[in-house]
Amino acid sequence: MTKILLFSKDKEDIEKIKKLLENENYELLVKKISYKAQYNNLYNILLKLKNPIDTKLIILDINKIENSDIIINTSNNEPSFSKILRIINKYEIAKLFILSYNQQDLLFSNNIKSADFLFYPHLNKELLIRVKYLLSNMKNPAAKNSIVINKLILDLDKYELTINGKIVELTFKEYELLKFLLQNKNKVFSRDKLLSIIWDYDFYGGSRTVDVHIRRLRYKINNPYSTMLRTVRNVGYMFSP
Repeated sequence: MTKILLFSKDKEDIEKIKKLLENENYELLVKKISYKAQYNNLYNILLKLKNPIDTKLIILDINKIENSDIIINTSNNEPSFSKILRIINKYEIAKLFILSYNQQDLLFSNNIKSADFLFYPHLNKELLIRVKYLLSNMKNPAAKNSIVINKLILDLDKYELTINGKIVELTFKEYELLKFLLQNKNKVFSRDKLLSIIWDYDFYGGSRTVDVHIRRLRYKINNPYSTMLRTVRNVGYMFSP
């Protein structure tokens, strides 16, 4: 189930957004912004949000917060909204802002990554469309120690392959073979060479073993990645994106 994190100060808005999303496969997590603290309160909540990686989308409902509270933080004369954005931009997840008409300059004056917005009067008609659009266009975050080819991600720490966000089950040798070819893209390796590297010299299965594993890999990873796993006639195999 896809998790969506909602920040809002208005109980009526929260219930309305819940109702619009309730028939979809979304889990809505609500963080209520207090009326008194407003943006300082939201700032503190975000600072304490240690692991938002499981959340695919943040919705910030700010349409009923006064512009004076958005523009200036009286404690240090720093724009509160800019402080919020610095935190949110660190998260490689989608963001959706619900604004009033007089707040439209907020997004145009700030560099917000992976974000969209809608004006509150259009909430009923547009919320679900924009949520689906943002989620469908968000790339799957890859771990630092990963090999990434478009939407194919080989996580070297987890020994895990994902394609389009879905885990592809591999045997250990299939994983090692794919990893080696991905680490050496556009280089051709003979069957004997692959056999010696992946299975080592003590293996007596013959080069036919390599063909079988290549065939299994192609079946599991599908197009377009299976076509990148190329056979070079009379030589061997290569991975060529």
